Amino acid sequence: MENIIKLKENGSALGLRELAKQIGVNIKNAINENKSIILDFDKVNSISSSFADELIAKIMLEYQDKFVNLVKIRNTNDFVKAMITNSIMQRMENQEQNK
Repeated sequence: MENIIKLKENGSALGLRELAKQIGVNIKNAINENKSIILDFDKVNSISSSFADELIAKIMLEYQDKFVNLVKIRNTNDFVKAMITNSIMQRMENQEQNK
């Protein structure tokens, strides 16, 4: 069974790192239990880079293949997609620099 997190329940513009941390707990729990999870961005118009970093990039780096296999991101507009992509790239660059 897939868990769906409907991010629109938190607003149409998501920006607080603390909110992303709270939602991230649910993502981590699902991954730890090997359960699929869907992050549904339907009706979310914008997110901040810090929200994208905390919600997706940090967790993706921590769980790597498990994240890729279990977490699906749906219904992103072009802006949200760009923020997520930029956050992942920036996090990966920082990881490389710190090696």
